[in-house]
Amino acid sequence: MRIQRIFLLSFLALLFLGGAPIALLSFYASRTTLEREISNSLENDAVMLMQQIDVLMFERLQNIHSWSHLDIVQEGRIGDVDKQLAQFLSVLDSSYPDVYRALFYLNAANKIVSASNPALIGNTLNPQPDWIKAIVPYGDLVLENPKLAPPYDDPSLLIRAPVPDTYGAGEQGQLYGIFNLEQIFQLFDQASNSESGKRYIVLLDADGRALAGSTRIRDAGLLLARTFADWKPAEAHGTFIHTGEPLTQSRVLVGHASSLGYQGYANLGWSLLIIQSTEQAFHSIWILWLWFGGLFLVTSLIAVVVAQWTAKRISHPIWVLTRWVRNFQHHPTAIQPTASGVHEVAELSNAFAQLSEDLERSRQQVIRAAKLAVVGEMAAIMAHEVRTPLGILQTSAQILRLDNALSADGRDMVRIINEETARLNRLISALLDCARPRPPQMQAHSLALIIQRALDLLGKQADNKSIAIEWSDLAGDALIECDEEMLVQVFLNLVLNAIQILPQGGRIRVQLEDADAEHLRLTIEDSGPGIPEEIRQRLFDPFFTTRESGIGLGLTVTQQIISAHGGSIDIGSSRFGGACFIVLLPQHQTERTC
Repeated sequence: MRIQRIFLLSFLALLFLGGAPIALLSFYASRTTLEREISNSLENDAVMLMQQIDVLMFERLQNIHSWSHLDIVQEGRIGDVDKQLAQFLSVLDSSYPDVYRALFYLNAANKIVSASNPALIGNTLNPQPDWIKAIVPYGDLVLENPKLAPPYDDPSLLIRAPVPDTYGAGEQGQLYGIFNLEQIFQLFDQASNSESGKRYIVLLDADGRALAGSTRIRDAGLLLARTFADWKPAEAHGTFIHTGEPLTQSRVLVGHASSLGYQGYANLGWSLLIIQSTEQAFHSIWILWLWFGGLFLVTSLIAVVVAQWTAKRISHPIWVLTRWVRNFQHHPTAIQPTASGVHEVAELSNAFAQLSEDLERSRQQVIRAAKLAVVGEMAAIMAHEVRTPLGILQTSAQILRLDNALSADGRDMVRIINEETARLNRLISALLDCARPRPPQMQAHSLALIIQRALDLLGKQADNKSIAIEWSDLAGDALIECDEEMLVQVFLNLVLNAIQILPQGGRIRVQLEDADAEHLRLTIEDSGPGIPEEIRQRLFDPFFTTRESGIGLGLTVTQQIISAHGGSIDIGSSRFGGACFIVLLPQHQTERTC
């Protein structure tokens, strides 16, 4: 069966067999989650609002109690003849704008002798029966039974505190504060609007009467009614579901919180309800259900198109990869397949591309091994056939040099023979090192000290050409398991190549750093002419050189030594415009065959 048909049938099966149950489960889970979130929000908002009211009432009660014990309030006992108490009450009233409707002092004859509002002075007020006795630090106060009537344009609550007689026993009068309940109304109106819809908010006293409410509660004329008396649960706070009457025909979610007082005082026995209609709260869920149905129909229409597109996206790269594999055995240098399609197909393409690169790398290694085999055979022949006559020539030249009768021209010839035989000996030694390198003797050494040793040996040659060598160790004198002499030879070759290629006044930068947790990286950069891209791969071939005086074995031996240490060497471009050699070496050696 073709991939297109398999995907088409699979998409349709998943859509019709799995889509409907998933939609139903999603609807149920969404509704449950939303109900839980709204319930938590109602409960948290109720607790927060109740705390705000506790703090607000404690501050008002504490204000009246504190002011009743001030010395200036004693002016009331003499009728506030100098109006100092009235001025003081006016200042207090103006200091709390919109908090108190008025502050006044009532003497023992129930006559207002001083007030923040001069129009109240001289009026008679009969105290109402005590409604709530509130205890605050260092005393208590009384809240009088409130009188609220629709449309609640002037809601207020009378708070009175006895004024002690500092010149005798008992009380000399009462200090009243008319608290403006509009503050609580405004607080409820602000909190009644939420993201999930309009809410009803009502504050109940200990008898279940509605003391304050949001706009919809006030518009219904429910203040001081016992409509919600049976809505009060026993718990301090929580949520529950209740019939919505008389507020709404649908059931409602209710978040409630009881007063806990503030700092252990002024617990007035009040509680708070925040009410929200379930129909309104779950409106978004029903909209979501309609979206589910619409999306299900739309998905059914585009399932075939998606299946065909997905199948093509998978099958086409596989077909391209198959064609490339078939052609690769006849054309190994064919362009690598493009990594496209889904992740797995792209990974497969990358794997085949890596395989072709590995094959090409193996081919190059075989070619290099063949070249080294030729070098080894040549080295063995030269060592056997050339070194013996070279030794005879060098010895003869040294004997001739001791002849005092030798002319000046003869001495020059003897010198030339010595130099050339020495050069040929070096060539043979290099060939032998390249063909039959000795196995490294691994011991722990400081790589920085090895590099410093190589730089010290080449310091004179660098000074002769005024070449500045910058050396920095960023690896913290790290240790490495290596053959010290062989690595000295590596660094001598690399730095010497840079010195030889640079003109007068050139620049070389040598830097050692951590490549990762297990490897060190050495970078050698110069300001020379650089290495063209087309010859970089040939630099490590035997007998390849760009200098007339070179023999082309230095970098070959260098690469062999680094490979014997399990490292690698790469060629790049220097930030100074010249060549850059990057050597990567492991700090610890594993078992390897040299």
